[in-house]
Amino acid sequence: MGARHRRARNSMGLRSTAVVAAAVAVPAVVAQPAVAGPATGPDRSTPCAASADVCVDLSRHRAWLLDDGTVTEGPVPVTTGSRRNPTPTGTFHVQRKDRDHVSKEVRNAAMPWSVFFDDQGRALHGGSLSRASAGCIHLDDEDARTFFDALHPGDEVQIVE
Repeated sequence: MGARHRRARNSMGLRSTAVVAAAVAVPAVVAQPAVAGPATGPDRSTPCAASADVCVDLSRHRAWLLDDGTVTEGPVPVTTGSRRNPTPTGTFHVQRKDRDHVSKEVRNAAMPWSVFFDDQGRALHGGSLSRASAGCIHLDDEDARTFFDALHPGDEVQIVE
């Protein structure tokens, strides 16, 4: 049986999420408020704030999708920029999406499932996990499609060292 997500506000007015399983006896889940630290769980903790919709950890070469501080996908492997073309750190927002983008800056390189997050043309997209990018965040094609489908303009992208 699938689980349903129920969102509520606690006595301090902070939004929290609890998971209620149908016809299964499970201990109560105490959700962290949205202003709490990183999402947690077995091998699913992230170094990003709960406000992030995407968390990318450059040093661990991992990325996660989050919903109100709860990991919904990941960690998934990524490759990022080189020393010459580094991936920037900081907080960004999804600007636009393009399912079949082709780079004009990097020799007409295919950038499937692109989710653009800065004014320099950097994006999360399908790409090689065996080499550095030109500053983008490469995911395998299946993960890139999952991120593409889940994200919308305005969603928060956090990239940390």
